[in-house]
Amino acid sequence: MITQKVIEQLYKTYKKPPLSADDLDIDLLFLHVLETHDIAIDDHANLLIGSLPEGSPFHKIPLRHIHAIVEFESRIAIVLHSSILFLNKRDSHSNVHIRMPKHSLLEKIFARADCD
Repeated sequence: MITQKVIEQLYKTYKKPPLSADDLDIDLLFLHVLETHDIAIDDHANLLIGSLPEGSPFHKIPLRHIHAIVEFESRIAIVLHSSILFLNKRDSHSNVHIRMPKHSLLEKIFARADCD
């Protein structure tokens, strides 16, 4: 099961993309979700996910933006800087986790002052 703790660990473990797209475990996508999500890589080094609408920001992802591709029991996670796309292995469903920015102490103080 993918918990909030697991998600936080993914962001912590994969803070930066690898030096080369060759270091990504792209084979996981082609082994587990090729057919259910219509996965392809175009000539411009973009990962195309056909199961998502063309208007989705996750339909076309530059490989240089992907920090990691991680396998779970029933999903494949594509870890990006501020989001994680979870592709279901059994069907074309997907979920996205969006990481909310953390506010500094000063931002919290000024936000509270604006409320008064």
